[in-house]
Amino acid sequence: PVASDRWGGEPISQATGKAVLVWRGECTFGEKAAAVEAAGGAAMIVVTDEAELTPMSCVGNATVTIPVMQVLAQDGDQLKSGAANGASVTFKELKLKGSVDLVASFALLAMASLTIVFGAMWSLSDQGFLFKPKSDDDMSQSSGGGGREASGGGIEGLEITEMSAAYFVVFASIVLLVIFFTMQHWVFLIIKGVFCFAAVQGLHALFIAVFESGFKALSKDIDLPVFGTVNQLSVPSVACAVVVVLVWLLNQEATWAWVLQDVMGMSFLVNVLRLVHLPNLKVGTLLLIGAMCYDIFWVYIQPHLFGKESVMVKVAKGGEQHESLPMLFLFPRLGGNVGDYSMLGYGDVILPGLLIVHNHLFDNRYNESSRARLAYLLPSIVAYVAGLLLTFLALHLQIGGQGGQPALCYLVPTVLGGTVAYAHCRGDLKEMWAGSTQDDGLEADGEGERLIGTGSTNSSAV
Repeated sequence: PVASDRWGGEPISQATGKAVLVWRGECTFGEKAAAVEAAGGAAMIVVTDEAELTPMSCVGNATVTIPVMQVLAQDGDQLKSGAANGASVTFKELKLKGSVDLVASFALLAMASLTIVFGAMWSLSDQGFLFKPKSDDDMSQSSGGGGREASGGGIEGLEITEMSAAYFVVFASIVLLVIFFTMQHWVFLIIKGVFCFAAVQGLHALFIAVFESGFKALSKDIDLPVFGTVNQLSVPSVACAVVVVLVWLLNQEATWAWVLQDVMGMSFLVNVLRLVHLPNLKVGTLLLIGAMCYDIFWVYIQPHLFGKESVMVKVAKGGEQHESLPMLFLFPRLGGNVGDYSMLGYGDVILPGLLIVHNHLFDNRYNESSRARLAYLLPSIVAYVAGLLLTFLALHLQIGGQGGQPALCYLVPTVLGGTVAYAHCRGDLKEMWAGSTQDDGLEADGEGERLIGTGSTNSSAV
């Protein structure tokens, strides 16, 4: 039957053994279900007021044992008409395999791991060319405006300082609260705009590297109005990047849009890992522990201090309008409904990735051969994979009762703890913790300098 209170927010007339039809309204799903259960209802059907089905979150301390389902408005109208004519609805419980789709989870794991590996390798390539001794041929290529610098070789990175690492939690919390309290369509448009701009930057770096490797002879500087002197390969690179972003922007609702979003996200994250570096393990520890505490507070602690729902969870869901946030790796769940994805936030890739890239640069600080050392990169990736596997296990076990899990709670102990233990076993912990001083490096005039990841002062602080 239709609930005596259409919205299910007030006590409902007796409905023993029946499925009760209620409309979305303003009260929570938990309050509606509790009212139906108190009236003796056997199940609850919620008619959504949205164009599509939306996630049903349970907040508060109410315990509900009856099954609950959600239907679209047109289906709700049919059920209402059927109820008026004496029709019946039968519920059948299906045993689901669990909340973790193994294929989608391992696809996310592969994307995240490859992103970090590509970022580490590209960063080493850049920093190796910048700081190692240059031959006369390299110098002539640099002075000619073409050659290896077109693909990013010789680009100085940005170095995270102790102060910026300490401010990360404060700044991230302020941004989270601003989004939460505004929660307007224009806010999400700004976020999408920032993502598109960052994706263009990342795709441009990717395309120009590809074009430069295939068309080295065309890697020359040209003068363009407004933009000044640029590498001529930048023109097709930017054009290709803009086309990819526009295709995604105009087809966000398409079933294949997640592929472009993942490509854009991966290029953006690789570019960040390539250009932003930790000076030493001390700063990395400060940054990662701060990020882990941020996750723990806003997911587990904040709902018990104020508000009935996690601020982070609500922002991630896009508020009441369920706006989509693009800062995620997506992979469709096999056998799931259209639009049902497994997700991994970019922060769960980039923050541990910064430490892994640092480890790789540290490992190659004295390496003068053309072949990169992998003594730190491989164990670091193994530790990262272990952390993600623990996250998937926590999702399956529903630890904390959350619909999602703060992955940094598992990634930081494995990646940071693994780095500390491994460096200690190799006798590198003291040097890695403090970073190398300028006196330890080589002279800048003619002999080259140490890599940025070991504490070099050649980077701009952020």
